[in-house]
Amino acid sequence: MQQNVNKFIATTAASLLAASSLVNADTQSPSAPSDMPNQMTSGIVNPSGRPQVKEGADLFLTADWLIWQANETGLGFCIKTDTSSTSALGEGSAHSAEFDWESGFRVGFGYNMGHDSWDLYLNWTWFQDDGSEHVHTDGDDFIYPSVMHPGSSVTATEAESHVDLHLNVLDLEMGREFYVSKWLTLRPHAGLRSAWVHQTNNIEYENLFSVSQGTLLYNEYEVERECNYWGMGIRTGLDTQWGLGKGWSIYGNAAISLLYGFFHVEHEEERTPSSTGVEVTLIDLTNSYRAGRAVTDLQLGLRWDHMFCKDRFHFGIQAGWEHHMFFSQNQFMTFVDDITDGIFVQNQGDLELQGWTLAARFDF
Repeated sequence: MQQNVNKFIATTAASLLAASSLVNADTQSPSAPSDMPNQMTSGIVNPSGRPQVKEGADLFLTADWLIWQANETGLGFCIKTDTSSTSALGEGSAHSAEFDWESGFRVGFGYNMGHDSWDLYLNWTWFQDDGSEHVHTDGDDFIYPSVMHPGSSVTATEAESHVDLHLNVLDLEMGREFYVSKWLTLRPHAGLRSAWVHQTNNIEYENLFSVSQGTLLYNEYEVERECNYWGMGIRTGLDTQWGLGKGWSIYGNAAISLLYGFFHVEHEEERTPSSTGVEVTLIDLTNSYRAGRAVTDLQLGLRWDHMFCKDRFHFGIQAGWEHHMFFSQNQFMTFVDDITDGIFVQNQGDLELQGWTLAARFDF
């Protein structure tokens, strides 16, 4: 019995010694993929995974081509119904303005610091988008306006809504890219974001008739709305790169920002009575206030990296899909009460940007 115990102890000790030798050997000289931009360095905990050029200025430039489309909830402007129903609205559908696909850009400048392989990166995103929706009657249906002040019940023969978006975003971040395995790198980062979001929504109704009397009340009714926001705050996130070999990898990035800023909202309504043909301003209001907003960023795509000229330069190119959400960004005013004229609602929806991005990076 004692002999068996001694054999078991000896076998266990030998197994632990062999395992320890293997672990030490792997820790002291990891074999990083030779076709990745940077190799894991012996003896360093979480070695740097960034592209590191030799005898360079440790600077890098980025340029992105954006093919995005904006979407925003809460932009409904009319309801089109048939006339065969006996209910107030009948059977029909609501209509909203929809944005088109447009191009934008993002440019950046970075510096690879010597301290613990940190990096500093500044980039600017510029994007503009617009869209419209036009609705008209076919002779046997009604168009009910959804945005005009509900002082009188009317229907229109035509309705049109046009939206414009102008977006500028500045991001300054500090991060560190490092290996957590032979083919996977992580880059946590933190910094500041500043965003400017300018939106306009112009709505026009034509030939408005009284629902109760059927007489023409207004030749035209226009609603002009504007929503401007500027905010600044903290941004943090995590960039990941999953190596495939031969310089190819899959990247997936996520970030969140909490901005504190300032809204300036304008609302104007004008109508042209059929009796006079003269345009009259019904409402001309402004609303300014401070507010915090959350913004999320998601990216997923395919990347290729290459070192050349004896590792003195690095070039990378990538293509992927991005999604950015600006929560509670729709602050257009909408009046909702025909008895108490001053009651209105805001905070009607979120603004999202999504689409394709083709990007390049050059280190020197």
